[in-house]
This record gives sequence, structure tokens and C-alpha cells, in this order.
Amino acid sequence: MRKDTRITFIVAVGTFLALSVASVIGYAVTRPKVEVAAVQPAAAETFARISIDDLKPLADSGSVTIIDVRTSEAYVASHIPGALHIPLSRIEGEIQYLPKDKRVVTYCTCPAEESSGEAVLVLQKFGFEAKALLGGFDVWKTRGFPTATGVK
Repeated sequence: MRKDTRITFIVAVGTFLALSVASVIGYAVTRPKVEVAAVQPAAAETFARISIDDLKPLADSGSVTIIDVRTSEAYVASHIPGALHIPLSRIEGEIQYLPKDKRVVTYCTCPAEESSGEAVLVLQKFGFEAKALLGGFDVWKTRGFPTATGVK
């Protein structure tokens, strides 16, 4: 490559890079601002919870529908025996298949029952008496209660 062609090429690449960087900076400065809502501690209190001590006898008697809202992988690895696996994203679509005559308890492994709490709010919207397990699946395992693996 000739020297003047090489210089032209270097100038062209440099110009392209400078314009690209300027475009990115321009977009970052002029893009619409998106407000991110902060999670308020009070928001976590908008759904009902149930303690492990209150759930265990209900689970043993079969008088409650238990729903695991975690991922498929987490459910298959270990879950509360008899729990239905309905990920949070599918709760509303599965409402019609849930027994209306039983209370519902949801659980997850979130630090403040975020996913199970969201599921409770959806279920309550459709008339279910629903609560999230306080402490989720972690407290169930910590207490040494039985678990199941695989799918039903």
C-alpha cells in the first residue's frame, strides 16, 4: 500500500470512530429520561404472608394449594411435595385450572417474597384467598421438612 493511500485510510478510520463516539455521546445526552421507580419498603407489605408454622399443618392435611413460582430448573431440583409448578409469568393464564375452594400459598426463594408476593396479588385479583410463604422455600428446607424432586 502506498504511503498516501495508507494516510487516507487512517484518516478515514479515525473520522469514522470519532463520529461514532460523538453519536453515542449525543444519544446518551439527548435520549428521553426513564424514571426508575424505587421499591418502597411499604410495597412489600401489600400482600398477605403465611408463616411456615401456619402452613405446615395445612400442607399436611391437603387443605391448601401450594404453588412454586420459581424456575423450572429450581422446581425439578427440589420443591415442596405436592406443590404445583406455575412460574410467575404464567400465573394469570393458569387461574382457570386452580381450585377456587382452597386457599393458595405461593413460594419462591426471593429475599422478601417478591415473586410469590406478585403471584398472590394476581390470585387475589381473581378472587382467591392467597398468601406468600414467609421466607419461601429456603425456610422450608432449613426446618428440615420433606422435599420432592422431578415433576409430577
